[in-house]
Amino acid sequence: MGATGEAKIYGPDKIWLEGRQGSRYWISHPFEITGVKDVDKALSSFPLAVFQPPGRDPARTPVLIGLQGIAAPFQWNAFLVPTLLDMGMACVLFDTPLAGERSLIRDHPGDVVRQVMPLMEKRIKLGAPMVLSLMNAVARDMTTVLDVLRSRHRLRDDRVALFGVSLGCLLSSYAFTRDGIGQRLLGVVGHADLRLFARSYTPYITPLLVSLPIRTMSKALSYFFGRFPEAAVSSLGILNELRGDGKISKQANPMTYVDRVGEHRRARFLVGRDDSLVRNADVESCSLRFRNGNWYVVPGMGHGGVTSGPSFVDHVRFFLGTQLGDWRW
Repeated sequence: MGATGEAKIYGPDKIWLEGRQGSRYWISHPFEITGVKDVDKALSSFPLAVFQPPGRDPARTPVLIGLQGIAAPFQWNAFLVPTLLDMGMACVLFDTPLAGERSLIRDHPGDVVRQVMPLMEKRIKLGAPMVLSLMNAVARDMTTVLDVLRSRHRLRDDRVALFGVSLGCLLSSYAFTRDGIGQRLLGVVGHADLRLFARSYTPYITPLLVSLPIRTMSKALSYFFGRFPEAAVSSLGILNELRGDGKISKQANPMTYVDRVGEHRRARFLVGRDDSLVRNADVESCSLRFRNGNWYVVPGMGHGGVTSGPSFVDHVRFFLGTQLGDWRW
C-alpha cells in the first residue's frame, strides 16, 4: 500500500481560529490505506490551515506543524495559533486519518471506536499493516504540506518544528525520525515509541480478550470501551499487535529509525505526572534514546487535563515558549 497519484490542492479560502485569520486549503492526495477505493479517498483528503505572522519575512519565518490526538480534528489545536503568531512563527494544522473531515463520519470527535465502526461495516481488516499505512500517509502528507508552504506562502526557512498531542506525537515522530522532517520534535502527553505507547493503552488482559468469542467478551469490553464491543475488540487487537516485535510493528515504530536523528535535531516531550495512559517511565526511556532528547513532567496533569493550577493549554503554551524561544522574533 502507498501513494497512488499526485496531490490536488484546492483553495485557499479564509479561515478564522482564535480571532486570527489564515488560509484554508483542501488537499486530495491519493494513498492506498485500506484497499477500498471510497474509504481511501476519504482518508487521503484533508483540510490544511496555514497562519502566518504579519510583518515577518516569510523566508525567515520558522514554522510549526501541529497534529492532534486520535480521532481529534485539527481545531482542537486552535490555541496554538495566537501563541505561535505572537512569537513570530507560522502555525500549520491539518487533520490526520479518522479525524475531523478526514474520516467516514464527521461527528463524535475524539471517539476512535465510533470512527472504526464504518471500517468494520465494510469488512476492512484492521491491524498493524493498516497502522503502518496510516503512518506512511501522514509522513507523505508532511512533505506535501511543506511544498504548499514553500510554493504558495514563501515559507522556506529550515527552522521547522513538528508538534503532536498524544497519537499526533507518534505520527510527527515517524516523519521526524524516518524521513528527517523538522529540526525539532515537540510532543505533549505522548512520546515516540509506538510499542510502549500501545502497551500503555492496552489492558493487561488483552491477550485473553482478543482470543474470546465476541459474545463472551462483550461485558468485559464494555468496562474499557463502553458499547460497540466488536469495534472495541478490533482496537484492542491492533494494540496487541503493535506492542509486539513483529516486522510490520517495527517498521511503524518511529524509534526504529532513531539512530538517524543527529545531535543537532532535538526531541522534547511534556507529560503529566497523573497521566493514566502515557507512563512517565516510558517517556523517559524514549527521550534517553535520542542524542538530543529530554522530557518534562507536570505535577497534577493527566492525559490532557489538570486537577489544579494552570490549565493544560497554559502548560503547552509555556512548553512551546521555552522550546522555541530562540526562534521568536
